[in-house]
Amino acid sequence: MKRFSRLAIRAVLLCAATLAGADGVAPKVTDALQPVTLRQEGLAGEIGRRINDLIYTNFMALDADNFFVAPFRARPFTNGYHYVGVGKVIDAGSLFAAYTGDPKVADKTRHLIDGVIGTRDADGYIGTFKPEPEDRQNHWNWVLHEQEYLLLGLTHNALLAQNAQALQDARALADYVIRTFSKDPHPEQICTAGLPEAFLVLYRATGDKRYFDFAANAKHGNGTAEIKCASLRDWRQTFETKPAHVYVMLARCYAQTELYRLDGAPSLLDMSTYMRHELLRPGGGLNAVGSASDGEHFSYTQNGAGMIGESCVTAYLVRWLDSLMRLAGDLRYGDIMERTVYNALFAAQEPAGRRLRYFTPFTGPRAYYNQDGFCCPGNYRRAVAELPQKVYYRFADNGIAVNLFTASKMTVQAGAETTVTLAQETDYPNSGHVVIRVTPSREAVFPLRLRIPRWCRNATVQVNGESPVSAVSGAKPFELRRTWRAGDTVTLEMPMSWRFVRGHQLQEGKAALMRGPVVYCLGSAQNAEALKKYPNFSGMVIDPKSVGEPEPDPSVRPDGKKVKVGAWVEAPGAWSKGAPRETLTFTEFVDPTGIATLVHLLDLSQAVEDELVSDCFAGP
Repeated sequence: MKRFSRLAIRAVLLCAATLAGADGVAPKVTDALQPVTLRQEGLAGEIGRRINDLIYTNFMALDADNFFVAPFRARPFTNGYHYVGVGKVIDAGSLFAAYTGDPKVADKTRHLIDGVIGTRDADGYIGTFKPEPEDRQNHWNWVLHEQEYLLLGLTHNALLAQNAQALQDARALADYVIRTFSKDPHPEQICTAGLPEAFLVLYRATGDKRYFDFAANAKHGNGTAEIKCASLRDWRQTFETKPAHVYVMLARCYAQTELYRLDGAPSLLDMSTYMRHELLRPGGGLNAVGSASDGEHFSYTQNGAGMIGESCVTAYLVRWLDSLMRLAGDLRYGDIMERTVYNALFAAQEPAGRRLRYFTPFTGPRAYYNQDGFCCPGNYRRAVAELPQKVYYRFADNGIAVNLFTASKMTVQAGAETTVTLAQETDYPNSGHVVIRVTPSREAVFPLRLRIPRWCRNATVQVNGESPVSAVSGAKPFELRRTWRAGDTVTLEMPMSWRFVRGHQLQEGKAALMRGPVVYCLGSAQNAEALKKYPNFSGMVIDPKSVGEPEPDPSVRPDGKKVKVGAWVEAPGAWSKGAPRETLTFTEFVDPTGIATLVHLLDLSQAVEDELVSDCFAGP
C-alpha cells in the first residue's frame, strides 16, 4: 500500500508539473477540475484491459526502425502527401512508459527518439523530405505536420521521463520551425493540426515567450481542403464555410482552450461553444456511437456507411471534452466521453489488439487500416494512453470527483495533512453496480462527487448501512459531503434497462439499441443464418418488446454481452402472424463483424430521444 500511495501522489505532482510548466508558468485561468493520473497497478476493468492490450499487442509490436525511423534516414520524399507520424507514437509511448513503469516500454520510446534525433541535420532539420535550398521543404504541409507532433512527443517525454535531453531537442526543433515558418510565402496552404498545441506545451515547460507568441499568433490553415487560415487567437469559422475538417477543427478548439488558460480571453472559447452546439443539437453531427465525421469532414446527414468516424476525430473529441470539463467542472461532459470511449474509440481496435481502424462506420462493413503509421493510429494510441487521466479529478475544495466507472484504486492529497484512497469495485459497463471504498489517512471532511449518467433515470446512492437516496443527473454532480472514516463504503446503483434511441437525418425512422453507455449492433458472425435469407438485414423489423436478458459474449471482449431480439420480415401480413419470424443477436458495437446499428422498429413510439442530443451546457 505504501508503494502505491507514493506512486499515486507522484502522479498528481507530475500532472501538476505538466500543467504548470517546469519553471512555474502558471495559467491565468485555473481549472475547476484537476485530473488524477492512475498507474497500471491502480487501473483495471475494461479500460485498464484495453490500455494493456494496446501497449503490449500493438505499441510494443511496432517496427520502430524500419517503419518509423528509416524514412527519416533515407528521406525518400520530395513533395506531396507523405506522413509517418512518429511524434504521435513517441507521445503515446511516453505516456505508456509512465503508466506502466515498464523499462521495456520506456526503452522502446527512447529508441524511437534516439533514432529520429540521430537523423537531424546541422541546421536543425528533421524530416522525411529531401532538404531544399533555404529550407523550402518545410513549406510542405506534411513536413510541418511531422515536426509538430515530434515536438509535442519530445516535450511530453521530457516532462514524463524527466529527460532533459528531450527538452533540449524539443527546443532546437521549435527554433528551427519558427525560423523556417517565417519564410513561407503561403501559410494559407499549410494545415498544422498540432502546431499550436505543441508550442503551448513547450512554452509551459520552458517559460520561453517566443513559443507562446508563435502558438497564439502565427497564421496557417489549408483553406482549400481542411480549415480556414487564421492564427489560433483569431480563428473563427462555421461548418457552412467549407471545408470543415473535423479533426483539425477539434484540434484547434482544444488548443484554443489551452491558450484560454494562459491568456484568459473569453473569445477563445467561442469556437468550442459553436462546435459543441453543432455536435449536440437535434439534427447535429454527433452520431449514435459517439464520433462525428463523414469522409473526415463535418456532416449533419448521419450517414453511417463508408468513411465514417475517423479515429483522429474520435481521439480529439475525447481530449476536447476533457478540456471543457476541467474548465467548467461540469461532469456531464463525461456522459458524452463514456459513450465515445466504449463504442467509437474501443471499436477502432480489433479484439486481438494488434490492428487499428482509420474509420469505424456504424452501417456496413468495417475495415482495419493497413499500416501502423500516419495520423489515425497515432492519435488513437495517444487518446487511449490518456484515459488514466480521465477517471478521477480533484476540486479546489479538496473534493474528489468520479467521472468514469471502472475497477480502480488511487490515492490523492485532500488537504495539507490528509491523503485519501478510493477503491472502485465494479464490472461496469456490464452493470451499473459500483462500490467505492473510501479510506482517509485520518478522519476528514471533504466532498465526494459522482457523475450520474443521463442515461440512468433512477440511480441510488447508499453510504454504509444508511438508507439509499435517489441520485439524479444534472448540472452539478451528486455530492456526498461528510466526515469520512476508514472503512466507509459508498454503493452506487445505476439500473441498466434496454432502450432504443431514435435516429435522425438519414437515420430517421430507425433506432439504436443501447444499454447503459454501450451501443449494440447486428453483426454477421452471430446472425449468419438470418443473413443468408435477408442480406444486410434488409426488410427486418425489430420488435422492441422482445428484447431479452443480456447473455455472456466473450467473442468480442472478455465479459462481453449480447442479447436475443425478435424480428419480423417487412412483408404483407408478416406482422399479423403472432410470434416473431426471426431471432437476431445484437452484440456490443465493438463487434468487428457489426454491419447494422440503427434498425427499423415495429413501433417507433417505443424509442426514446438520445439523452446526449441536447446542448445542455450554459458555457464551456
